[in-house]
Amino acid sequence: MKTDRPEFLPRQVKWYSASTEEELAKKLTKNIKAMYAELSLTNKRSSLAVSGGSTPINFFQKVSKLDILWSSIDITLIDDRWVEPTHKDSNEFLVRKYLLQNKAVNANFIPLKNNSNSAKDGQKELEGCLDKLKKPIDLSILGMGNDGHTASLFPCSDELYLAMDIDNQNKCIAVNPKTAPYERISLTRSMINKSNNIALYIVGEKKLETLEIAINNKDPLKMPIYAFLNKGLSIYWSP
Repeated sequence: MKTDRPEFLPRQVKWYSASTEEELAKKLTKNIKAMYAELSLTNKRSSLAVSGGSTPINFFQKVSKLDILWSSIDITLIDDRWVEPTHKDSNEFLVRKYLLQNKAVNANFIPLKNNSNSAKDGQKELEGCLDKLKKPIDLSILGMGNDGHTASLFPCSDELYLAMDIDNQNKCIAVNPKTAPYERISLTRSMINKSNNIALYIVGEKKLETLEIAINNKDPLKMPIYAFLNKGLSIYWSP
């Protein structure tokens, strides 16, 4: 099965591919193990930000079993829906079920949902909570929708311009997408962009088509993933 590096990718982007989702999850897990084992030798704390959805479940389960110093790792989410953490559509629910298990149960988890009635009301408190996160984030793992959104940085949302402002010093932002359910809370572009490492974990030919369109359009306000392609990132992909 063809998994060669696509010619349209910018030179600064690193490419990791596998012929199956299982092999891709193993590849990312191996690289995470090496990264955090090394970080534990040089830093008191390290950090990891992950995305939700069904795609990362496989590598969540594998990463949770890694023999690394979990007690020194802060974990947070790239974004979440403003629903209860027990809701089936909650990214927190997903992370608690599949990642914060086994050896990873000792990690320090910083959720993006609090008891406020809305994400907008809860944002100020979350800014304080994220102050406790080791920064810059050592690794942010992004996903991507077929419209080119990443995190909850939706092209259709009124909050996108502020969320994508590289000079915005806020760490998170409330977002109300017009084409997706639920109010959201998302890390801002500037927060993600400051990460020491950024990875994009995607599966399927359609995702590659979306990336190619984003690169050709060169407009992060229309396809927010482009903002992180500019910086350079590691792409993990399987058919």
